[in-house]
Amino acid sequence: MEQPMLLPMGRPRPGECSVLIHPAGGGLGVYAGVGLKLGRRGPTFGVRGHGLTAGETPDRTVAAMTDRYLDLLAALPKPPDLLFGWSLGGVVAWELAARLSTAGHRPRVVMIDSPAAGIDRDPAAAARWRKRVRASLTTGGGLGGDGGLDGDAVARTVEAHLDAITAYRVTGRHDCPTLLLPCADEDNAAHLAAWGSATPRLTVRPLPGGHFTAFDRERLPLLLGHLDDFLTATEASHA
Repeated sequence: MEQPMLLPMGRPRPGECSVLIHPAGGGLGVYAGVGLKLGRRGPTFGVRGHGLTAGETPDRTVAAMTDRYLDLLAALPKPPDLLFGWSLGGVVAWELAARLSTAGHRPRVVMIDSPAAGIDRDPAAAARWRKRVRASLTTGGGLGGDGGLDGDAVARTVEAHLDAITAYRVTGRHDCPTLLLPCADEDNAAHLAAWGSATPRLTVRPLPGGHFTAFDRERLPLLLGHLDDFLTATEASHA
């Protein structure tokens, strides 16, 4: 039986529609706190990665994920008002917003430490990145790790998603209000420059720590505070 990919996060209620896009590995568990927060504003959904259940093959490019998830968004009662994602999830959120904006809808976008300048431009850096992601998965803090998922399926999906995220380079532009939260301990100069060239409506709020600590209990309140501030600041222009 085919498993759904667009999953409700919390009880549906009227208000702004938010969609959270999975990070590498395809799971949504890391978004529990964010989903709870956004669920108070309106209906909130998560998009899991393709490849986590029997018979599924994971997507290996950001373009393939964007194509697939755009069809999922079309099934929502209304277009999303907010697209949110960490790392790979932020990149796909950005690309989905670009597609939606061509049809006249401009969702807000929130990206947590998402790259834009091609990690694989430096093969040694790309190899280190892959090693860090794999290590984070095996130690339980993985980008996509959700309890109960098949370990082999997650591993295959992680490898496919690593191909996608390390090869990604932002090339298009759109004017959707965008919040980028880069992690201060990472080398993000090239990625910040690339995002800055891609949108005139970019807000940057650094998070302390590294890529894999962004959702730690100590840092989550700061992340949620930046999210709140951004949503409040862009409310009038988005309406």
